[in-house]
Amino acid sequence: MFIPLFVDVDGLRVTVFGGGSVGTRRAMEFSRAGAKVRVVAAKFTHELEVEAKAGTVELVKEALSPGPGVDQHIRGSNIVVIATTDQELNKYIARRARELGVLVNNATEAREGNVVFPFTAEPLYGLRVAVTTLGLSGVAARRARDKIVECLSKDSELATLLRVMSKFKEKLKMSISDPKVRVPLYFKVEEDEVFRSLVAAGDEEGALRRALELAGL
Repeated sequence: MFIPLFVDVDGLRVTVFGGGSVGTRRAMEFSRAGAKVRVVAAKFTHELEVEAKAGTVELVKEALSPGPGVDQHIRGSNIVVIATTDQELNKYIARRARELGVLVNNATEAREGNVVFPFTAEPLYGLRVAVTTLGLSGVAARRARDKIVECLSKDSELATLLRVMSKFKEKLKMSISDPKVRVPLYFKVEEDEVFRSLVAAGDEEGALRRALELAGL
């Protein structure tokens, strides 16, 4: 059973098994997000070697096989990524990571891990979407992501709503500390016909004034 989450990986320890193209993509994505990345493999792409020289990733050159050596790399990791071409080794790493309580993404067989990499995008500033088929078809998931972007990136009304509600939320937090009081106000504002008409017209200032009025501010 998977649930969708966005996770801040800054400072987390990530171990990537496999130094090929897939391992490189995963390693770079985590590294750019601030994780402490170690890549364990018998050989590495040129890109990884360049990044290692720059100090953004750590490379451990090692011939991998199931056993204590692999377990040692798993221990102490917050997340493990599997990206080798050895299916038996991949199964072993996935199983041991789960047994040791470490989150694991198996890039070769999504359902053998408990972390899945979705296809992501930001169709509007501040609005991120993620799509996955949980390993059924990356091609279909990518196509779905692109269709969502095509639809939402043209939605000026949604963009206005996002900007207005963001400002409203900020002001509301400054005046009302109790979230139990704040949350119902968000829905009250969003359901108000006057507020909706102002948003539809692209009147950000008017919509914000109406929201603050409805909140009694």
